[in-house]
Amino acid sequence: MKRTLPLLLLSLLLLLAAAPARAQQQAQYSQYMNNNSLLNPGATGVEDYIDVKLSYRTQWVGLEGAPKTYYASISSSLGKWRSTSKRTIRDRHRPFHALGALVYNDVTGPTSRTGVYGSYAVNLVLTNKIRMALGVSAGMQQFAVDGEQLHFFDPTTVAASAASRVLDGSVGVWVYSPDFYFGVSSAQLLANRLNFSYGPNQVDAGAPGNSLRRHYFATAGVRVKLDDDWSLVPSVLVKAVDPAPLSVDLNAKLKYQDLLWVGVSWRAFDSAVAMVGLSYEQLTLGYSYDAGLSGLSGYHAGSHEILLGLRLKKKAQVVCTNKFW
Repeated sequence: MKRTLPLLLLSLLLLLAAAPARAQQQAQYSQYMNNNSLLNPGATGVEDYIDVKLSYRTQWVGLEGAPKTYYASISSSLGKWRSTSKRTIRDRHRPFHALGALVYNDVTGPTSRTGVYGSYAVNLVLTNKIRMALGVSAGMQQFAVDGEQLHFFDPTTVAASAASRVLDGSVGVWVYSPDFYFGVSSAQLLANRLNFSYGPNQVDAGAPGNSLRRHYFATAGVRVKLDDDWSLVPSVLVKAVDPAPLSVDLNAKLKYQDLLWVGVSWRAFDSAVAMVGLSYEQLTLGYSYDAGLSGLSGYHAGSHEILLGLRLKKKAQVVCTNKFW
């Protein structure tokens, strides 16, 4: 019975794997499973340490104007009782609160998108081993076009640069235990309209359809313990945004203690991903390479993503190692 719930959750999401993948408004990440709060604010501060993540991704290497994405995030639960070995039974059944922040920059050719967000989550106890977190994030996105990078058939044509800033927010639910996790979330909830477009007399005038689209995410993972040192962690991510079809990622990580891990991922009909990671004391490092499977693959040399993590101890406490995720 202990494994029935996580296996059912994972099986339900695997049924969606037949849907083709398509590009979406939000940036693409291959190592999101190492920083789930990127897609779900409910996952904010679920670890027993201050979690800092820095990442750089260069997509479709060799293709002019291909996307490049940078981000920095930090999250932590509030209070120090979660980090002490002297927790009482009452402590283990207390809810707790968490805060986080995210800054990112996503550049594709002459366009760029920058975001700054703060997140909050309340973490509730369901059973002795299962918790549920409810999270929300709020912030701002800026979309910009650099007119100097736009090239026209008529060389005398000059385009103005433009930028639009909009408020944005997301919500998420995160259910987890030492043996599984499951989460659903929605991003770009406000679906705000961007206040610029291109054409005669249209800069800053807006245009039909020039707005953010709501994104929906569902993810699940389970731990299959192979022995005292090795564990296998299969997971799945389903992404939906209208009017694009569903996008599905299937992943598997093989972990050795809290020291090394290797993984593979299949992004339906788009790419195959190889991943490797190392953890040493408070430092974690991850690398992934995406090999393209779509018709675009003949025009680029794949995608690279590097993730650096710092697990900072709280005051007068010992860092709790990331034993699972």
